Amino acid sequence: MNEENKVNTIYSDGTNRDASLKIIKLGSDVGATKNMTVYETANDIIIVDCGIGFPDSELFGVDVVIPDVTYLLDRKHKLRGLFVTHAHEDHLGAIPYVIDDLDVPIYTSKLVQGFIKERLKDKYQKAQVENVSFNLITPDTEEIVLGDFKVKAFGVNHSVPFGMGFAIKTPQGTVLHIADYKIDFTPVLDKPIELGKIARYGDEGVLCLLSDCLGVTAEGFTKSEKALNETFGNFFEKAEGRQIFVTTISSNISRMHQIISAALKHNRKIVFSGRSIEQSSRVSRELGYLSFEDSNFITEKEAMNYKQDSLVYIIAGCYGQSGSGLERLSRGEHGSITLEDNALVIFSADPNPPGVQEPVERLLHNLTVAGSEVIYSEIQDNLHVSGHGLKGDITTITALSKAKYYIPIGGTAAKQRAYTNMVRDLGIDRSRVFELLEGEVLEFRNGEAKLGEKVEVKPVYIDGRYRNELSPVVVKDREQLSEEGVFVAVIPVDSSGKLFPEKVEIVTRGFIYVKDSQALMDRSRKYITDKLKKFSNEKDWNSVRRKLEKDIDKFLFKETGRAPLIIVHTIVV
Repeated sequence: MNEENKVNTIYSDGTNRDASLKIIKLGSDVGATKNMTVYETANDIIIVDCGIGFPDSELFGVDVVIPDVTYLLDRKHKLRGLFVTHAHEDHLGAIPYVIDDLDVPIYTSKLVQGFIKERLKDKYQKAQVENVSFNLITPDTEEIVLGDFKVKAFGVNHSVPFGMGFAIKTPQGTVLHIADYKIDFTPVLDKPIELGKIARYGDEGVLCLLSDCLGVTAEGFTKSEKALNETFGNFFEKAEGRQIFVTTISSNISRMHQIISAALKHNRKIVFSGRSIEQSSRVSRELGYLSFEDSNFITEKEAMNYKQDSLVYIIAGCYGQSGSGLERLSRGEHGSITLEDNALVIFSADPNPPGVQEPVERLLHNLTVAGSEVIYSEIQDNLHVSGHGLKGDITTITALSKAKYYIPIGGTAAKQRAYTNMVRDLGIDRSRVFELLEGEVLEFRNGEAKLGEKVEVKPVYIDGRYRNELSPVVVKDREQLSEEGVFVAVIPVDSSGKLFPEKVEIVTRGFIYVKDSQALMDRSRKYITDKLKKFSNEKDWNSVRRKLEKDIDKFLFKETGRAPLIIVHTIVV
């Protein structure tokens, strides 16, 4: 490649050529999820994607993790638009939690709009959906002008149909943002990736390419979705007279289309089971993407009145999610469906997100013990085709872009480094690749790039039960409770606030077995009593309580080597 790449500016006279551009990564670099990228000039900001992350098993009670948008809220007057590349939760799932505060127009496809509206209804009910500004953008849409930015979409392929890349013209030059993608010349529902458009942008001059890098460590090219067309039909043919369940990602509309087509060929009706599957299928049917006769579909409750070998269930729970349709079915606790002996259960999704291996293994165990034949990727090929390109796909896009600079996205730090090595093998100096971590900023001035001042970000946890932000302190307390237990000191006081140190009571759970640790309990009670007497002249009880909790923590760690959650509580007597 030519080292001196051509770089487009928005204005032909170059009047904004000296205006800087910042590309800020607010998404995750650990789990390859929680995608969010910010493009900022002096006057304007646009955002690409706003997804959730999946919590580690240590984050007790946390259902999802979302990007920290504090930086954007501090610059809310500059926000112009939020562009969403495709219909996966790690690219759109955080929108319901931040859209009310950001109050920014959303630009995306019909399918993504439908999915976001369903998520908004879950959190806010219908009223909030009507308050959000949705704008359609497709590869056929004219260039959208938002202040210093001009955005044009082009088609890419992924495991969910109608994915898009964005060509973003900025005062510094054209940036190509291509999130999750693969090269697929025979997709199920959408058109092949628009390589010609990418090549034309490359010929015109690309300042920077942001590219998916998740599959860069595997040689070759990803298979087409069409490769699975015969898979389900073959399984269904061999399962004549048996109950059949297929579990997949709820947004994988192309996979659902293949499953439905195979089921109908074998004279089976379709049952959508599980909230996420039901929502996605309903939106897709309303938009005409699952264009089958309504008579081919029945509800879970109706399914009880049908012979089970005349149905195919498409059921939620491919990642072993607690409370999902398949998980409840495996435990015999599904309210509408009973798992028959020798049922066929097909997993058509790789368990990719972090933290899911254990629940998936547990689910496989439960299904097997219940008498099902379970088919999954480790024992059977052709059950799933990745939506992410392999090294061949990624190399092709990189070469076509002819970019001056490169930012690998959608992968861990290790995957980003592998992308850098791949680019180096193409003859490109590694100094032109920037492996951005969460909060890092790449700044462009006069067509040159350098790292800027890092944006401070914090973890933002969501408790799904309440669908509200969860304080990191609460998460830490839950972790401590699970590992070390709790130690509660109850101190009697009278109505005037006078303490009775000699009457301290201690309650523990998950810390020690009291009957076998009476000596420790006695020493702890005496320690607390002595400390309270020393604090007798202090008037600020909250200050006393905090000091006492810290002192008890040190005492118990010295005595036992453990650090339970310490709670000091008063009770009026």
